[in-house]
Order: sequence, then structure tokens, then C-alpha cells
Amino acid sequence: MKLLKKYWWVGALAALLIILYFAFSSGPKVEYAELNTEPHFKGNPESSVVLVEWSDFQCPACGAVFPLVKEILATYGDKIKFQYRHLPLTSIHPYAYRAAEASECAGDQGKFWEYHDLLFANQRSLTRSDLQLYAGQVEGLDAELWQDCVSSGVKSKIVDADLAEAKKQGYNSTPTFLLNGQKVDDWSALPQLVQAMIEPLVPLRQATSTPQ
Repeated sequence: MKLLKKYWWVGALAALLIILYFAFSSGPKVEYAELNTEPHFKGNPESSVVLVEWSDFQCPACGAVFPLVKEILATYGDKIKFQYRHLPLTSIHPYAYRAAEASECAGDQGKFWEYHDLLFANQRSLTRSDLQLYAGQVEGLDAELWQDCVSSGVKSKIVDADLAEAKKQGYNSTPTFLLNGQKVDDWSALPQLVQAMIEPLVPLRQATSTPQ
């Protein structure tokens, strides 16, 4: 009995810690007013040539194709519509889902592509602290507002919607490219395929031109 009285405070302290844990962990999430829920695109929104990439910020192959996509946009930016969709492969890329949410939070401030580029430039460092660091590097991005967005978890519904659509369409690897609705199996051929759609007469002109 004396032993029980001597250590009663241990049990009381444990109970207090449990109460505090549930009080803080079950509290309401940060309130955040979502601003954008549409997929992000670059280029000409009215273009008849549409390139869609289903991608994962932690995927090495997606990082490898990133410069190729930038080259295509630099060449045909006013003649093509490029759209980015989320397909984080969480079973092998544990940081990809959170990175996708973070990019959408940057998108609410019109900084999706700037943040998108930073994530692909730093694929091997995508922890929570890394994501916050990159938010501070995007010029014009309110990092505190971005953090409120991330903490709220509101962007999970956008990522989940993309995942559901990808599953419905049978897309299970990244990067997956669609050019005017047709899946492109060899993404290294994208520049030639895009050129053929935008400038179909170029090869003919080259073949029939007279050498100087």
C-alpha cells in the first residue's frame, strides 16, 4: 500500500499526458479558404494540341523528362497547351503525396509552376522541412499563408481526385503522357510528335528544299 501511495503521481502524470495528447491531436485543423481547384496548365489555353503529363514529384523518370518538357514549352509555348496532373506513387515514393499538396498550395497564390520547378530540381529532398524551405524561395509567395494551406490538408481532395481519375483510366506509372488524348509510350519521342502536330509540313519542306 505504501508503494502505491509513493508512486501515485506516476499514474496521474501519465493520465494527464494522455489527456493533453488527445486534446491537441484531435483539435480542429487550420482553417483555410481554398482559391484554386483547376488543373494547372502552361502555354496557349486555346491550342488544339494538348499535352498532359501524369507525374510524381519524387519519381526519377519524371525528373529526367522535366528538361525535355521545358524544351518543348520553350519551342512551342504559344502553340501548345501543357497540363500537369498528380499521380504520386506513394508505395515507392513516400514524400510525393505531400509534395503534390504543397504544390497545389503554391498554386493558390499563382506560384504553382515556380514551386513545381523547385520540387523537380530538388527531388531527393522532399521532407516537410524541405517543402517549407522551397516555399520561402519562391519570390512573391506568402510562406505563412502557404503553411496554413498545407496544415489544413484541404488540397488532399485535389490529389485524391487525380489519383482516382488515373486509376479509372488505367494509368499506374509515371511519367504518363497523353498527346491529344493518345498515350505516348516513348516519351523521348515527344519533341518529334509535338512538332508533327504543330508543323506537319516541316519535313516536306525540308525534303523538297534546294541545297544552297
